[in-house]
Amino acid sequence: MSYGISFAQKLLDQEKFEEAAVEAEKAISLDPEDPEPHFELATALANLDRYAEAADHYEKALSLDVTAGVLTTDFVDDAYFSALLGAARQEASPQRLQRYLMVLPKGRHLKDVSDWQKRLRGELPSEFVKERIVSD
Repeated sequence: MSYGISFAQKLLDQEKFEEAAVEAEKAISLDPEDPEPHFELATALANLDRYAEAADHYEKALSLDVTAGVLTTDFVDDAYFSALLGAARQEASPQRLQRYLMVLPKGRHLKDVSDWQKRLRGELPSEFVKERIVSD
């Protein structure tokens, strides 16, 4: 392990997500009250498209960090919302996003919950569709 960085984080930086998940799980077993390995496990799982599991670990990291205060809250907020959105898409369940409102009632993505629920139900067009320019 490098000073100031966990082995799981080093593996995440190398995009070795399976290995990072294993290392984060080991760290959790040694200190289950540390939010950082839960965050690292969540990040690895999200990169493996295991969004529902990732969301659960982001939630755990957030709850533990209330006491520890070691995580960058805005960064975790964004990652958590992205994991929930990924899970909602995989499960075809816009309702999945409601969890965000319960976990982070003052989070950065409050409006996004409603907007993405509408997008997933086909009630709101995606903002990310680029218009095609037809030249003469």
